[in-house]
Amino acid sequence: MKIIKFVSSLLHPIFWCLLIFGFEEPCYAVATLICAVVHEIGHLAFAEKKKIRGVLSGFRIESSSMESYRQRILTYLGGPLANVLFFILCLALNPVFEGYFLLLGIFSLATAASNLLPIEGYDGYGILLSIIEMCELDEKFYRLLSCISHAMILCLCMLSLYLIDRRGGGYWIFAIFFALMIKGINRDISNRFSRF
Repeated sequence: MKIIKFVSSLLHPIFWCLLIFGFEEPCYAVATLICAVVHEIGHLAFAEKKKIRGVLSGFRIESSSMESYRQRILTYLGGPLANVLFFILCLALNPVFEGYFLLLGIFSLATAASNLLPIEGYDGYGILLSIIEMCELDEKFYRLLSCISHAMILCLCMLSLYLIDRRGGGYWIFAIFFALMIKGINRDISNRFSRF
C-alpha cells in the first residue's frame, strides 16, 4: 500500500515530463498546453463563489454544499464549452495564418470531447455524478458510474499502448490513463482497508 501511495505521488511530475518531452513535434506540445489553458479558463469563467486550488494537472474546484446542482454542472461544462468556442475561433483564423490554427482547433475539439468522457476526475464524470446526486438515485448508480470509469480507463490504457506500439509516440497519453488507473487502485485499496 505504501508503494502505491509513493507511485501515486510521482504521477503528476511524470505526467508533465512526458507531456513536454513526449511529442516528436514541439508544435503538438504547444497546442496541447494552449488547449489545456483554454479549458481551465472556461471552468474559471463559470465558477461562482467556489474555492479553487491549482494542481499540476489542472484546477480542482471544490464545491460547497450551498451551490446548486445546475451551477455545478455548468462549471463542469465550462471547460469543454471554452474549447468548442476556441475551435470556432481557430477555424475563423486559419485562412489568415494558414495551417497552424487548424491543428490548434482540432486539438481544442479533442480536448473538449475527451474531457466529457465519464472517467473519474474528468468533466463528464462530474456531470453524471451531479445528475445522480440531483435526482437522489440509488447507490447502485454510483457503483455503475465507478465501474464504467474503471473500464474506460483500462480500455484507454490498452489503446494508448497499442498506439505507442504502432506509431512509436504518445507516451503522455498512456501516462494520463496509467496515472488514473493507479489513483483508482489506491483509492479502492484504501476504502477496502478502512472498513476493517
